[in-house]
Amino acid sequence: MKNQEIKRSLSLILLFVALAMILTACKPVDPVPTAPPSSDERIFQDSVGREVNLPARLTHLVPSGPLAQIVLFTGAPDAVGATALPVTETQLKLLGAGLSDLPVVGQLYGKGDEFNVEAALMAGTQVIVDIGEAKASIKEDLDEITEQINLPTVFIEASFADMPRAYRDLGRLIGDSERTDQLAAYCEDWLAMSEKAKNTIPEPERVKVYWALGDAGLNTNAVGSFHSELLEYVPVINVADVEPANRGGGSEVSMEQIIGWQPDYILVDGAKLADEIKQDPAWSALQAVQEGRVLVVPGAPYGFLADPPSVNRYAGLSWLGPFFYPQIYGEDARGQVAEFYELFYGIELDDATLDTILDGSFK
Repeated sequence: MKNQEIKRSLSLILLFVALAMILTACKPVDPVPTAPPSSDERIFQDSVGREVNLPARLTHLVPSGPLAQIVLFTGAPDAVGATALPVTETQLKLLGAGLSDLPVVGQLYGKGDEFNVEAALMAGTQVIVDIGEAKASIKEDLDEITEQINLPTVFIEASFADMPRAYRDLGRLIGDSERTDQLAAYCEDWLAMSEKAKNTIPEPERVKVYWALGDAGLNTNAVGSFHSELLEYVPVINVADVEPANRGGGSEVSMEQIIGWQPDYILVDGAKLADEIKQDPAWSALQAVQEGRVLVVPGAPYGFLADPPSVNRYAGLSWLGPFFYPQIYGEDARGQVAEFYELFYGIELDDATLDTILDGSFK
């Protein structure tokens, strides 16, 4: 009898356990809570659609090369953690000696020193910022580089016309758009004047120029090259309608070709080359040289037409636009250039310094 009661008790216990298991199985299971995204991180989508995981607060940006270096110097000066190339003595005189304290990590790709991963890590690099022309393979290239060096990279497209968007993308990257919006608006104003000039000045009335590069002036940035892009926006006619060079140094041309083109003006990289052109009998066959229409392209702290082809070209537009077409751009080229320097470089130029910059003698 006692054994039967024990069996009945065990049976009831088993029944209750079975029912409990059935009820538990039928009850909806709450999902395991997932950890929310860290407040210290965020996702940034770059110009080619790459989604890059970055720290929420960026204080150590590193440029991929000289073009990106200028955009970061001007748009996010307090967030630059290193440079791709050393800042020259001439540049330091205008941009401030403090830049000499930044470590140099080399270029991410292209000519020059290889990227120094160890130096970048020691500089506390949070992200490498590549800015410039969007090559067909840019997405794959940066993904591969990111994997190789184990540092995040982002790309911001920045042709001449894309510069307003490039600055706004930079503002979005650093989480502070006050300064970058101001620089973007400046570029938009000059692009609007450029568009007006292109729509107003018929091609037969546009100034024809030859841009003399190299030791003898027989190299040039030809029509269609990335480095000659600004000339289309002034707009002037680049007489060197030859095959664009794929590498630095420009396309090679002959003296005979230049004489055949008979440009209205010669734009010359450097005062030394300009003096040589004025004194060379071969160049005197050009009416532009005979009549003194030889212009030195200013190059401090960066070239006005390229060198490198970054936002510094807007200084070139503020110089050449008023010089060639004052009816569109106004007559105060000096004032326009001074305004660019103050806004982008943070420099208030006195008249003497501005004179040396514009005549190419600033050292």
